[in-house]
Amino acid sequence: MREDLLLGIDIGTQGVKGILVDSSGRIHAQHHIEHGCFYPQPDWCEQDMTTNWWQNPVLVIRTLLEADEISQDQIKAISVSGLYPALGPTDGNGNPVSRAILYSDNRSVAEVQEINRVRNLQLTTEELTPKLVWFLRHEPQLASQMRMFFDAAHYLVYRLSGEYVTDTITTGLYGAIYQSPSASWREDVCEQFGIPLNILPKVYPPGVFIGSVTQSAAEITGLAVGTPVLPGMPDLVASLLSAGAVHTYETAAYYGTAGLVPVMKADLLTGIFEPYPIEERGLTPQDGYIFDYPTYSLTTGDLVRWFRDEFAPLEMAQEALENGVNAYVALDKLAESVPPGSEGLVLLPYFLGQRSPEFNPRASGVFFGLRKGHSRNHLYRAILESFGFNIRHGLESVYPQGHPIKRLIATGGGARSPLWRQIVSDITGLSQEYVPEADAPVGCAYLAGLALGWFEDFKPLQDEWVRVDAITHPDPNNADRYEAAYQIYLELHTALRPVFEHSAVPQFD
Repeated sequence: MREDLLLGIDIGTQGVKGILVDSSGRIHAQHHIEHGCFYPQPDWCEQDMTTNWWQNPVLVIRTLLEADEISQDQIKAISVSGLYPALGPTDGNGNPVSRAILYSDNRSVAEVQEINRVRNLQLTTEELTPKLVWFLRHEPQLASQMRMFFDAAHYLVYRLSGEYVTDTITTGLYGAIYQSPSASWREDVCEQFGIPLNILPKVYPPGVFIGSVTQSAAEITGLAVGTPVLPGMPDLVASLLSAGAVHTYETAAYYGTAGLVPVMKADLLTGIFEPYPIEERGLTPQDGYIFDYPTYSLTTGDLVRWFRDEFAPLEMAQEALENGVNAYVALDKLAESVPPGSEGLVLLPYFLGQRSPEFNPRASGVFFGLRKGHSRNHLYRAILESFGFNIRHGLESVYPQGHPIKRLIATGGGARSPLWRQIVSDITGLSQEYVPEADAPVGCAYLAGLALGWFEDFKPLQDEWVRVDAITHPDPNNADRYEAAYQIYLELHTALRPVFEHSAVPQFD
């Protein structure tokens, strides 16, 4: 007898992942397609919505359905997550009028400063509202065609179901224009900054169904007409779900394109199903919704990929061909030849600016302490160590009296590296549980099961779905070397702040 399945899809910065899983958490099929970004100007980051947010997910879905003994009728619900915040403007039929502006894009600095001054807020270029205001002001011809705007997850939801929606967790990073107690849009702020109310989506909690697969979407994807579709959610939430980091003061170190350590300030079950769980807990959108964000680095796995592509592409390919290992395993061998602290080489990893613990879009990447004896092996280890320094810096800044973290789970593609996990634990002094199958599509699938009523809470997730493969404990023998390197990291962070400001790449209209 064929088992009922849940379809989870995640659209990330570097690719699309899909998974089919049953109620016990057993994976029946999975597929991944890589894609990338465009950088048309300094500090800009864009993606092609049609290719990355629709065509690639379609390819993933069709590949999953081609797996042995998989039928479209087995899929009982679909849940989607994706990169956010992002501004993907479309016309009234969902056709993109320009590329999407991503979370890591820093073009809206002037708009951030204006909104913060006028509304007494502390937004960054991360939030959606400044991006939207920038687009309306600087691209008036394109903006005149805009009838809707999307991030990655909600664009796929629209193409599958025809429903123009967002979710109550994503709106926590819209900034300024959304008010959670009534789950509605702030008309006064929209009017003040020239944002048309008729382009704003409907808002739903992530755990309620909002529609189903349409006839046209079924013909393109191979899915069954009428398959229930959830409204979508941030990839961060899906990743936390997949790792089992779902209770207060639990967290995951996400070794992804961006590096994140979001600390839960409330139980995630509430945030998934309640329309406005913020003020009821004494939290505000300015607090980062139901998370603290002590660590948010725009370039973590992205730097690893950058190093692979720029410094060792041919050799890594040859290593894979001859020894059957992927490029990142080969790169770890380079880093293992270098002692902790990279022999005085320290990296500030702000290749796309800094998000936390301070917002500084002018910051840039800096390798400090280069000597003749350093090699590319040192450069690569310094990249790995920079994530550990960034995590420790964030924790000390957000929790100066000591962090409240009860559990730290290592997730994301980079967490597959035992060396990288050990480096981070040695620098932060925190143990990490490694959950190899913690991936956003798994979290999406579990949420679909919750919405269907297959599960009542997170107990099946933690008992059956989440498997801890290894636990990494700090090695006290490395503490002194990392302490010295970390103090240099902090000094550089402070000393170079005015240099970044004076030497910043100018913003372009």
